[in-house]
Amino acid sequence: MKDMLEHVATLREQIGKCERLRDEAKSPIKRAAFDRVVAHYRILVSELENAIAQAKAENE
Repeated sequence: MKDMLEHVATLREQIGKCERLRDEAKSPIKRAAFDRVVAHYRILVSELENAIAQAKAENE
């Protein structure tokens, strides 16, 4: 589970970086691309958090 928690932290850092890049981008194509990456990373974080919650529930 520790590896999943570390990956969630990494993804959250990447979300922050991509949001900054998106906000600084001059090109609408770049903004849209980084926005899609942010959305994808958020889905991954959500899925990992759900898996962590399920694992905790099974261990109780």
